[in-house]
Amino acid sequence: MIKKIALTLTLLTQLSFSATPEQVEQYLLVSNAEEELISLEAQFSAMQNGFRPDANESKNKTYDMQLITVRFKEYLEKHLSDDEMEKVLENYKNVVMLQYVSAQGATDYDANTVSTYIAKLEADTGAGVRMDLIKKISKKFFSEEAMTIMFEELMLPLMKNGMGAKKMDDKMLKGAKESYLKNVGEGATKTEMYLLRDFSLEELEELLKIAKTPAVGYETKAVYAATSYALKDFFIGMASRYDVSKHKPKETENTKHTK
Repeated sequence: MIKKIALTLTLLTQLSFSATPEQVEQYLLVSNAEEELISLEAQFSAMQNGFRPDANESKNKTYDMQLITVRFKEYLEKHLSDDEMEKVLENYKNVVMLQYVSAQGATDYDANTVSTYIAKLEADTGAGVRMDLIKKISKKFFSEEAMTIMFEELMLPLMKNGMGAKKMDDKMLKGAKESYLKNVGEGATKTEMYLLRDFSLEELEELLKIAKTPAVGYETKAVYAATSYALKDFFIGMASRYDVSKHKPKETENTKHTK
């Protein structure tokens, strides 16, 4: 009898800890994730179509890109509770958060545009407060923990299974991880500087308050893990065509002195 009660309680707990499909659909809508997933599907579909087929490769090995969205939703439903998702959605009721989502959807810029703006910002002696706020915001929305998930779940399997993988020892893999985290983190911060250029200091302060909420923490972690889960099979399938020796990280101050 006790075992039956324990099992019932476990099932009830699991049910209460699952985000509903409706919540996930609402999240995709308000967070702009739906458009980003469609963009990913198109991007990786083009990459797949550009591959030269192997002699032994069959059409059955072609990855169905529509599974990216399906698996992304599946992961969020399983790994975010309904209460957590409700708190995540609550953040998106804030006008400043919606402004942030809108800013993230911008596409009319390139690396040169960002670099030019950063140079201008750094030359402005009065921009210190703005830059500090955005750096703090970026560290929350692009946390090292989330980036680590992406590296370990996607990049690491790709490197370990790609051509020339046998030449990759632990030191090289560690260096690749450090380089990845550094480059992605710095790149994200620079892009945020540009995308948030029209935000007032008051709006940036409000955005930082949102970024510091626990909801952003588990949202960010879950979203990057969900993206990794959705793309993992495609990346593993791509590994046989990925030459690790051509993608070794450049030495940086953080990696070249690593023991």
